[in-house]
Amino acid sequence: MDVFSDRVLLTEESPIRKLVPFAEMAKKRGVRIHHLNIGQPDLKTPEVFFERIYENKPEVVYYSHSAGIWELREAFASYYKRRQRVDVKPENVLVTNGGSEAILFSFAVIANPGDEILVLEPFYANYNAFAKIAGVKLIPVTRRMEEGFAIPQNLESFINERTKGIVLSNPCNPTGVVYGKDEMRYLVEIAERHGLFLIVDEVYSEIVFRGEFASALSIESDKVVVIDSVSKKFSACGARVGCLITRNEELISHAMKLAQGRLAPPLLEQIGSVGLLNLDDSFFDFVRETYRERVETVLKKLEEHGLKRFTKPSGAFYITAELPVEDAEEFARWMLTDFNMDGETTMVAPLRGFYLTPGLGKKEIRIACVLEKDLLSRAIDVLMEGLKMFCSSRISC
Repeated sequence: MDVFSDRVLLTEESPIRKLVPFAEMAKKRGVRIHHLNIGQPDLKTPEVFFERIYENKPEVVYYSHSAGIWELREAFASYYKRRQRVDVKPENVLVTNGGSEAILFSFAVIANPGDEILVLEPFYANYNAFAKIAGVKLIPVTRRMEEGFAIPQNLESFINERTKGIVLSNPCNPTGVVYGKDEMRYLVEIAERHGLFLIVDEVYSEIVFRGEFASALSIESDKVVVIDSVSKKFSACGARVGCLITRNEELISHAMKLAQGRLAPPLLEQIGSVGLLNLDDSFFDFVRETYRERVETVLKKLEEHGLKRFTKPSGAFYITAELPVEDAEEFARWMLTDFNMDGETTMVAPLRGFYLTPGLGKKEIRIACVLEKDLLSRAIDVLMEGLKMFCSSRISC
């Protein structure tokens, strides 16, 4: 009998991707699926990405510096100064294989196996997988829809001698809540008071429709670690180029040990990403307005269909909705296995896997507004018709 590690046995499938086999079977039956389950932007990756690779292509695709090519580290530092009004140096930037690796590196550097990191839930579900790989225990601190997902005032009560950090995303995946400078200062003060690190995932920083966004780096502290990526803001998810940014030189030096172990980030994608980070303000205005319109389209459709509880995000491109069902995952799976409307169905992400507290998120889904407006409108019509049929066949709805 094969024996596998507790690490892998305790790691659950991604709630964003676990229904993919059912989607594949539906497609084989000829059903068209509107994918609202994953944050894969459909906007075209800017041409400058490809142009810069072509114009600077090396004769040999070599290993770059483990921290990333210097031009890209400079470009990230310049971008933060121009767009976020934050002064960081290229030396503060470690280029990673997507934002995911930056989160994993952060967990592995600040905590020993068995140590704890507080996570504001609901949270990006893959944080849990990264924690399992690093042997770290995530401790959930619940934010509630009825309170606007505000940062809980009892946060410090969760801190003990094993706590090493706090992690959250801003703007938040999956809620769309955006935190400003007051909230960032509050979290940094807690981190400094207790000797913790504050890890803030800012990959959606350019997608803010209302309210104030403030990078955690706007607070001068060596306890701040920011995660970023070209994935969402530049529609370049497959490039797998992210970064870890901190003014803590010791933390960067330790993270470099891990970076050297995996050798280097992808060279060609790094070259292309330099061009992305130098795009002018008009590009970011276009991205922000496009997603604002898409989010508003979905909100309007949910209201028209009479859904009672859903978020009205200030940023990112996700909407969290509570459905009148006992188990949203069962419903999402049923939409792929048993339902279609004129040969179409809609795929969403069940939200239970975005929580750690037992029982929370069981009735909720995440909707990713990553299709053009007419398709989004149609996808919600299909989703709500499916919900009506699902509930009509079940006493529990």
